[in-house]
Amino acid sequence: MAQLCQHINDLESLAVRVVAISFGPVSNARAWLAETGAPFLMLLDSERVAYHAYGLEHSWLRGWGLKAARHYVRALLAGHRWRGIQGDTAQLGGDFIVDRNGIIRFAYRSHDPADRPPAGQLLAVLRQLDPKVDG
Repeated sequence: MAQLCQHINDLESLAVRVVAISFGPVSNARAWLAETGAPFLMLLDSERVAYHAYGLEHSWLRGWGLKAARHYVRALLAGHRWRGIQGDTAQLGGDFIVDRNGIIRFAYRSHDPADRPPAGQLLAVLRQLDPKVDG
């Protein structure tokens, strides 16, 4: 999600609204928004209704696997601040593009916490959408 911050102008030109959904407490959401500078709407889903509806997995093995550990070590070496363990680290996320009619146009369910589609891939899908189809 933070990588999308680098593409704000592209998202605005496409008239896209980015919504982040988290299951954590308000304090964690505010900290993430402040840390990333993300201008996105953040919704909190403490009951994980959206997570279940979108088929997102919960996996201790993949949440704490070697790939995830490498990702966090790289982030720390790059100067990112460690905020400690927050919430349910086994809950896996995803990225979805949903049009204004509620039709899922793109679905990417993360295999582990570091697994996200490149921003360029998301922008390519958005550029392909015909505004007449979902407007």
